[in-house]
Amino acid sequence: MNEQERAYELARLQATLQEIKHQLAESADNCDNQRAELNNTLKDYWSNTGGNLHDEAQFIETVGRQKAISAIVHLGYRQLQKMLNSPYFGRIDFVEESSVGHEPSEQIYIGISSLSHRDTGDFLVYDWRTPVASMYYDFERGEAWYNSLDGQIKGIINLKRQYKVIGGVMQHMFDADIQIQDEILQEILGKNVDDKMHTIVTSIQREQNQVIRDEHHRVLFVQGPAGSGKTSIALHRIAFLLYRDRQTITSQNVLILSPNHIFSDYISNVLPEMGEENVLQLTFQDYVLRSTEHLSIQFQDRASHLESILSTSQDGEAKTRISSVELKSSLNFERALEKFIDNIQKNLVSDYPPIEINGESIFTKEEWNYFFYDSLVFLPPLRRLAKIRELIQIRMRPFVHALRQEKEAEITASAEEVNKKTIKILARVAAKKELDPLISKIAKLTELSTLSLYRKFWKDEKYFKQLLAENVSLESFRRIRKKTLNDLGNNLIAYEDSFPFLYLQGMLDGFPIRYDVKHLIIDEAQDYTSLQYKILASIFPNCSWTIVGDPVQSVHPYLNTADFKIASQIINIANPRFFKLTRSYRSTTEIMAFCQAMLSDETQVQTINRPGKLPQVTEVSKPNLLPEAIRDAILTFQNEGLQSIGVICKTAQEANAIYEKLSHQCNMSLVTKEDDAFHRGIVVIPAYLAKGLEFDAVLAINTDSRTYHDRREVNILYTICTRALHRLRLIYTGTPSPFICEIRKDLFMLSKH
Repeated sequence: MNEQERAYELARLQATLQEIKHQLAESADNCDNQRAELNNTLKDYWSNTGGNLHDEAQFIETVGRQKAISAIVHLGYRQLQKMLNSPYFGRIDFVEESSVGHEPSEQIYIGISSLSHRDTGDFLVYDWRTPVASMYYDFERGEAWYNSLDGQIKGIINLKRQYKVIGGVMQHMFDADIQIQDEILQEILGKNVDDKMHTIVTSIQREQNQVIRDEHHRVLFVQGPAGSGKTSIALHRIAFLLYRDRQTITSQNVLILSPNHIFSDYISNVLPEMGEENVLQLTFQDYVLRSTEHLSIQFQDRASHLESILSTSQDGEAKTRISSVELKSSLNFERALEKFIDNIQKNLVSDYPPIEINGESIFTKEEWNYFFYDSLVFLPPLRRLAKIRELIQIRMRPFVHALRQEKEAEITASAEEVNKKTIKILARVAAKKELDPLISKIAKLTELSTLSLYRKFWKDEKYFKQLLAENVSLESFRRIRKKTLNDLGNNLIAYEDSFPFLYLQGMLDGFPIRYDVKHLIIDEAQDYTSLQYKILASIFPNCSWTIVGDPVQSVHPYLNTADFKIASQIINIANPRFFKLTRSYRSTTEIMAFCQAMLSDETQVQTINRPGKLPQVTEVSKPNLLPEAIRDAILTFQNEGLQSIGVICKTAQEANAIYEKLSHQCNMSLVTKEDDAFHRGIVVIPAYLAKGLEFDAVLAINTDSRTYHDRREVNILYTICTRALHRLRLIYTGTPSPFICEIRKDLFMLSKH
């Protein structure tokens, strides 16, 4: 790039900023006008109260329209404010195939939003989500193409340039190619992280762009190693869909299922940075609580469940709990539950007696079968029973009315009461008392409790035999059964029982279908069981899906989860697409090599060439010196300029102990609950809450053979270590975990404290 080009770029930037300032001033006026118009509408309404229903409806419609317009105007204002800081980050010069040699290249500047000149209408900046901007991510200089409404547009990219503009000031600019792109990635990734995840629009890679812009598949599965950008891709895909389908969906039509609220807080910056409103974020536990708030049942949450499962205790109760988790998340258990539900569907009312009053049948045995198995079969079973109960009550009315009249006559004849109103009340009471046994009988036949049914499922001998086929010993099964029935008797649903319980409830009473959700994102999908997918497929029957996860980052070692193939079969939408990302952008080459060496899977993960120090494994000679060793490691990291430090333990119990001993010496935050907010600086946190987060440096605590010995728990330590961007240190007392001992010695440094 010569000096003339550089001068042109600086002048062009200033012209763009001037246009943004003019549009900001106009947008500010529009915001004020919209606000004033809405206020005037409200004042007019309250000063002219007493209108008819038509006026009321017209007012509501007017206010709704004005609020919608105001929201659009304010969104445009916020987008312009962001562009004033950094109007664009890239440029390509593109000439269409038919114009090569005849027409000059079109200069296409790319930013987070589009910007047109007020007078000419010419595009000054193209939104990164526009079809033409896709070439910036997918091609280098040379032949290129993009898809438009008119079909595929082919041509030549003559120039590809990248900019860094902060506060309206050009920091640097250069002509980009693959090698430089890697260097820019290194610069971006080499910085310290702060307390939030940020947009990656300036550094989206080709494989990531394919996922973000996929327009031909309603279901996308994205599998990738730690640091491959799965969550960022999912969030940028939301932004792309909100842009592409802006006429039909809004942020209110998109839902993210996050692993916990800490993670929801961590990713809350990304969409607003791209000028989009945040979408609804829930955890599966939120759904559990909302679906059961009308029940007087206590559900164990995921965090407390994992805390009990991951404790180092190996007593009989802990082993029973682990066996219970393995059994209740197995396919055999699921088949047994399906068989139980099918039995209810087919046989529930087959032996129901006729309903009779005074020897006269008002609802026959045949009618039970007709309405339940034929006429009302389109409804879930419990709703069928409710409809049948309504029908029986209608048929009872003449008898009830006649009985009341009979009682009135008896009371009148006794001459004990002369007040007509009192006679009617007494007659109603007497009639109700006489009919109570029948009413109770009808209620018993037409009301079913999910809790009672789930308890019945566990008591029924014929289902046990199928469950025992899961290679669970009879003795172990009896312990599981006893504990389960004890919990249910105490109105307690253990975490591993929540999925079958909710599935049973949904199949019998109907799922709370969300037709408003048009797109669903599932993050950390490797932790979902097949029953969870069945529940979600029933709740969200007509949406598109983006499902991201990594099998080796599962922090629940004993839960049988569904792989992507099984999940796609359950969702049952034609032509799902599977993406497998292979490159990690988070950790240094040395940290990623160390982490990969823990796994038996020999899949090689590509890393960006960002070298750093080897991970360090530190032996602490005595347990009482552990807090001191952690403090010294934190100070070392801080002296190196690292700001975000994760002190990650296996359990919250360990995290609490560390925090109590060090919080008076270090300015640190403790995170042990799923609804905690994410904090910057030094964070002490259990492994199961650290998923998806990243830190400049990570201290993995108590990495000894007592804490990490079960091969099924290797993914927990892997997940902890892959949170680190620049530095990783594992600290242990006694004997190191076999997961560490199996790693090649040239992949880490040894030290003692």
